[in-house]
Amino acid sequence: PQPQTKSQQVAAGTGFFVTSDGLIVPNKHVIDIDEADFTVATSTGQKYSAKVLAKDPFNDLALLKVNGNNFPILPLGDSDKLQIGQTVIAIGNALGEFSNTVSRGVVSGLLRSIVAQAGASSEKLDQLIQTDAAINPGNSGGPLLNLRGEVVGINTAIAQGAQSVGFAIPVNQVKKAIGDGGK
Repeated sequence: PQPQTKSQQVAAGTGFFVTSDGLIVPNKHVIDIDEADFTVATSTGQKYSAKVLAKDPFNDLALLKVNGNNFPILPLGDSDKLQIGQTVIAIGNALGEFSNTVSRGVVSGLLRSIVAQAGASSEKLDQLIQTDAAINPGNSGGPLLNLRGEVVGINTAIAQGAQSVGFAIPVNQVKKAIGDGGK
């Protein structure tokens, strides 16, 4: 008899559409799983098989693609215009079980550098946005928005042993990573 395979969820994260034809930006650490199949579940309950297009070797970013059209996209803002004390909103799949969690905070710092741990690996991330908006495991890859609803960052990490110390990759780094696909 042939061995049976069983699918199981091994990770959960967040991402968002940057093009209406199905290009999604999540964090690399969420999809950096060998021989995994990825499924994207939208806020409307639809599920799509996703293909990994790229993993950014310098930032904690990746690109996924699902087949389809007319996906709702979020406008990309300008992270170079962020100011300390500015209000921001973090959206994500908190703890991998509380989808569409929204939290509010402020930009606490700019140009921060951290060493982020993901399992047994670590990665140095630079030029991050620091925020006190609640970012939890599972929020990784979710958008950090300004009050105009524009993405200014991608939630990526939290400081272990601290409360309300989260970090996001500036959206201008994402624009460089996705090239013309994010315009």
